[in-house]
Amino acid sequence: MNHPVHTMAKWSMLAVLLSTAGCQAKEMPDARRDYLLAHDHGWIDLTVKAPTGAPGFKAGEACQVALLVNGETLLLESANLAEADGAGIPVGYRFVAPAGKLQAELHIGACVKEALVVKIPLQLDKDHLLALAFDGAAAKAGPATVFEPASLEWVRAEMLRMQANGRANDAATDKLTRLAIYSAVLNAIGVLALLGFIVNRRRR
Repeated sequence: MNHPVHTMAKWSMLAVLLSTAGCQAKEMPDARRDYLLAHDHGWIDLTVKAPTGAPGFKAGEACQVALLVNGETLLLESANLAEADGAGIPVGYRFVAPAGKLQAELHIGACVKEALVVKIPLQLDKDHLLALAFDGAAAKAGPATVFEPASLEWVRAEMLRMQANGRANDAATDKLTRLAIYSAVLNAIGVLALLGFIVNRRRR
């Protein structure tokens, strides 16, 4: 008896979420991202799959995918999960999140017959990357690994290090080249001296 009411409530909640987040950019605001990066944080790597024919999914329709962490929308995107799965290119997102114990909620709408909300408790350690995967029926958190994202500063530092190594290698190559030349000259002088000595002895 309460099933239609429950279904309507879930759809209403997802509609409010999508309409509220739709007023903003899909990406996390820079100010919020900078704040998270300035405090203890980690990263979530989310992979979302829904193969063609997955129960509860409408064929050929794009999905609205949202991930909430402790009630805050950190991700809101649209993707055709069935097409991506058929092409062998999984739909995935990587984004920063606060470190600590988190209550994550994966919301999927538009492509499903009934709004889908999957709750996943997470433990995200500082400076770690946590894998989170949805296979069309359930979500599962994988192992966390130490993660240091590549930034422009990191790329610049690596380029400077490579340039320094290149200059050091060039200097070493120049030194070896000079040593090889000196060695060849000394060998030539030695050979000439030996030939001169032999010629002088024969003349005597």
